[in-house]
Amino acid sequence: MNLYFAYGSNMWIKQMRDRCPDHRLLGGAILPGYRWIISDRGFATILESPDEVVEGVLYELFSEDEARLDIKEGKSYYKKMVSVLWEGKETEAFTYIDHVTAEGIPSEEYADRINKGVKDAGLSESYIAVTIRKYVPR
Repeated sequence: MNLYFAYGSNMWIKQMRDRCPDHRLLGGAILPGYRWIISDRGFATILESPDEVVEGVLYELFSEDEARLDIKEGKSYYKKMVSVLWEGKETEAFTYIDHVTAEGIPSEEYADRINKGVKDAGLSESYIAVTIRKYVPR
């Protein structure tokens, strides 16, 4: 089993259930040293930024679910091991990062999935107001 840090539409419980039926949601986690954006391709990604953090959720995945998720995320994203804070301690997890770093806007459909994920994840109101709402209106 591997730990996966989700910060975009994969925070939405229904989407993860569809994509990775055997996953286990562990709860909220924080990724220090990165910032959240919508890339020019219209999807969430993260960029290194020493003084910022990304809020998201941590999942436990079996290899079959991870393989399904790799296909869904596609070749535009690469997997990276990161150190997240979960339940007060550093935990290694993988995440997906887009190669595209130019900022853009999401489609209406993707914004809807992000909003559902934000609701399911229980992110902090300050993080949502400053980070998510910059790109994704309610």
